[in-house]
Amino acid sequence: MGLPLWVAYALGSFLCYGVTNSLLGAIFEWSDRNPDTPITAPFILWMTMGVFGVGAAVFFKASGRGFRGLPARRFVWIAVIAGVTLSCAMLTLKLGLSSDPNAKGPIVAITSCNAMIVALGAWVILQEKLTRGQVLGMLVIICGIVVMALGTGGDSSARGLLFGLATMVLFGITNFLLKYAGHHGSDSVTVTAILWLSAGTCGLLAIGYSTARYGRLPGMEEPSLILWAVLAGATLALGMLFLKLAVTSGPGGPATAITGSNSILVVIFEFLVFAHIPPTQKLVGMGIAIGGIIVLSLAPTALRPQVSRGTDGV
Repeated sequence: MGLPLWVAYALGSFLCYGVTNSLLGAIFEWSDRNPDTPITAPFILWMTMGVFGVGAAVFFKASGRGFRGLPARRFVWIAVIAGVTLSCAMLTLKLGLSSDPNAKGPIVAITSCNAMIVALGAWVILQEKLTRGQVLGMLVIICGIVVMALGTGGDSSARGLLFGLATMVLFGITNFLLKYAGHHGSDSVTVTAILWLSAGTCGLLAIGYSTARYGRLPGMEEPSLILWAVLAGATLALGMLFLKLAVTSGPGGPATAITGSNSILVVIFEFLVFAHIPPTQKLVGMGIAIGGIIVLSLAPTALRPQVSRGTDGV
């Protein structure tokens, strides 16, 4: 169909992230808004990604493939750090969604603006040139965040915004590290598998601590909530693989921006399932931010030739 491969990968990540973020908000609602759920639900997501990582490691061992495709040992640690920052981002996102339950779409839109951080990092460190369209897109995104910030009408709304901004930064770091690894020729599947294992280790430690202290996962006693959290973790794991392939084979900022527009799916889900309609000013700010994401993703790119390319075929 003439669709660039990196756009197809980004759209796959867009869908997976939309499901993940919708389920994160729904789990809080289905727990009767238990204040413990935003803390413990992400532990299940982390563990689920760890299971994906173990599965990948077993496949690598059985096939004789191994963890190949890393040009240097430091890229192992880069993938590990990306897994930790991703885990922290899912925790702050869950806290943000629970702080302002009626504005889940705008909060996800804020976190989606991490494309701006990826584009800036690629420009400063990887010397990917920014076009005027990309600069315009980032400025529009900033305007959208400002509008949403002005629409905070209470402490809970302000907390939701702050957690959203923290998630934006953490996702930005994660996605830039993936772009950095791909820029230097790291294999996408190998890096993603290490990221899954890193996140799984975070989940194992968190669940172990919670079980030792409380004898359970507070707020996640219902088996159905655990199953939904496992599904959210599975879609998150797949979304990270698609995103890694997208930022490796295409421009970092636009690829991340396409993925970031999954806030549209969250708003639709919240309206259809819970009849939640965000405040008007936050909807306006979200619309502006999504407009910036669209401008950033559609803007022509001027890439600096990369030093080396990984072999991303499985």
